[in-house]
Amino acid sequence: MSAAATPMSLNEIGFYFTRAAVGAGAPFGLGEEFAETSKWVAFLGLDPAAAAVPALRGLADGGSGIALTLRRAETVISVESGDGRILSAIYAGPVVADRLLVEAAHGEECRLALDATDQPLLIAAAVASAGICASRIAVSWRSPNAGRIVVELSHGTATLTGLNAAAIAAPDPARVEIVLNGAGGESPPSSHTRTIRPADSRSGAAERGVVMDGAAQLTVYDYFSRCLVPSTGRSRIAGAGAGKLTDNC
Repeated sequence: MSAAATPMSLNEIGFYFTRAAVGAGAPFGLGEEFAETSKWVAFLGLDPAAAAVPALRGLADGGSGIALTLRRAETVISVESGDGRILSAIYAGPVVADRLLVEAAHGEECRLALDATDQPLLIAAAVASAGICASRIAVSWRSPNAGRIVVELSHGTATLTGLNAAAIAAPDPARVEIVLNGAGGESPPSSHTRTIRPADSRSGAAERGVVMDGAAQLTVYDYFSRCLVPSTGRSRIAGAGAGKLTDNC
């Protein structure tokens, strides 16, 4: 990890991360979802830039797929890759969050099982950002670097087990399991467990900004720059800018 860069405000995260996703190949609407999810990575007390980079790279390089299929068998919903590639968390996160919102309205236990995903933490953050009304939601996956990882959301708190910097910045594609309104048991007790209140983290981020790894933040800027239009007469003819080449007023 490199030195921390200048803290980024929540508005700046919204601006740069939205356009970084567009630069990586996502539609603008999904870019906005990605930026909101990235804010929630910060509200979980983690580095949003470090979490974003693997997902941006996977999408831009074509290693992560954008085709998803949902199948239901009794109480388990499978989120499967539609093209044989690992799932892009930028695409899968909003789909999973929307599905859980629907399932939560029934108030019953439900389980989702995702095929291997490029950045499992973004799935957990997307679920957290959705404001789902449930007694408990547990998002879990297995990492070679950290063992079993669990993000548990319950009554305004988030309990994180097994997450470390390596599992965030260099995740291996992993299957993700989500339990809605179910009992515990996804992970054995761990000394690497901490509980935070995302509302408190949000207040701190709004006041002081979000500190990120400098190299990861620069990579986000690089993807952001890919969606910029060069300031030339040709680009303005094509529709960029105010739509006027000269001002004769």
